[in-house]
Amino acid sequence: MSVDMATLKSETLFHRYAAKGTPLSARFFGHARALNQFGSRFARVANASVGSGVMRALVERVLHVDRRRPLPRFASRSLGDWFRRRVPRDAGARGAVVFFGDSFSSYTEPEIGIASIELLERAGWRVQLVDDVCCGRSQLSKGLLDAAKKNHLALLDRLSPFAAAGIPIVGCEPSCVFALKDELVALSGADPRAIAIARQARLVDDLIVEAIDDGSLPTPKAPGPRTILFHGHCHQKAASALPSSVKLLERIPGARVSVLDAGCCGMAGSFGFEREHYDLSMQIGEQRLFPAVRSAPDAAIAATGVSCRQQIVHGTGRRAEHPVILLHRAIMGEAAT
Repeated sequence: MSVDMATLKSETLFHRYAAKGTPLSARFFGHARALNQFGSRFARVANASVGSGVMRALVERVLHVDRRRPLPRFASRSLGDWFRRRVPRDAGARGAVVFFGDSFSSYTEPEIGIASIELLERAGWRVQLVDDVCCGRSQLSKGLLDAAKKNHLALLDRLSPFAAAGIPIVGCEPSCVFALKDELVALSGADPRAIAIARQARLVDDLIVEAIDDGSLPTPKAPGPRTILFHGHCHQKAASALPSSVKLLERIPGARVSVLDAGCCGMAGSFGFEREHYDLSMQIGEQRLFPAVRSAPDAAIAATGVSCRQQIVHGTGRRAEHPVILLHRAIMGEAAT
């Protein structure tokens, strides 16, 4: 997967839509952040609605979302809600860091963002949350270039002051972090502000591993799972960025980490949700990933990508967790965040 190929796909779809109109399904998937934000705000009603057979049939017919594919559940307490109401840890010895709240760690899986921020603060970072701008990844994947460029202008305004000050910008969803490192620069015409942001953008795993290794983050007290199967996100693989997540898992006492050589999980963002692609998506998962997970019933399953975790639980019935969650559990125990 390359930035050039992703850009080519976006531009092809953009010109096709300009000539024939933009499908409703493309607008639906392209505005995932707004959808997740709305769903979280009205979580009880939204979650009940997406579980309705009648609603699923309607969504399949209108938006082409296969009814066999489980839909994400919205969190009633967003990451931003938690962050603004929490009592912050007395931290700051390591300096400031920005946590970039993506569409999923903000509204459907805030426990990952919470775990990340708590570990960063425990390591001595003073965390600032930015959860009011979008990386534009979902819009780019659906050819909504005008909307993506508008998002990128907001990103430049919001994040460039931090980047100019040399403050790290970290996130937990690889596709979003690498959108800051790659697509933001490409679509901005190599704007110096975008280049500065790209230099500061990192996976949160990097900073946590560094803090453990220099002693700032105490060694985990509780033993973790003996075997962890790790499935890496395609964007991480393309950027040769798997090692930081593997190292993070290896810092869990007693853990034996096995990196799955399973290729793409088959979900590929919205691809696996779409009715015309569902069967192919599951066939891809069955080639290597699903059998590997089923063959290790006693192992913990880790995956950095939200799409990968969704695919694994749907295809195998096994829950996959973000590496940060597993480490957080080992350090801080099972206390609810």
